[in-house]
Amino acid sequence: MDMKEKQLTPEEIAKNRHTLRFVKSWMKLRNITQRRLAEDLNMSEPSVSKWLNGKVNMTLSQFVRIAELLNAKPEELLFDPSEKDKAKKYKEAAELAENLDPEAFEAWVAAGKAMRKRY
Repeated sequence: MDMKEKQLTPEEIAKNRHTLRFVKSWMKLRNITQRRLAEDLNMSEPSVSKWLNGKVNMTLSQFVRIAELLNAKPEELLFDPSEKDKAKKYKEAAELAENLDPEAFEAWVAAGKAMRKRY
């Protein structure tokens, strides 16, 4: 069966590119080419290129697999490799935020903004 790719809107492509903007930096850091990534994923190189350029949606499981191949955590791929610690901080903050009731969350955000102004 011939599967036709869904045409993405310019907004969807921009969002995909924004999400994947650091994957190429991770590939460079790990010395992994697009061809090798495609081979490791059992995909064609043009398909991987479409992902990396935001022209085709990537599933969460595919994103997780790419992180594995790049020896990184999925959340780390959302940041430049030089900012690896930032991913850890965001994950810790998200975990804290999940457990706060709405009032406590608002107080936490206000405290964070106040601290940012002082430093």
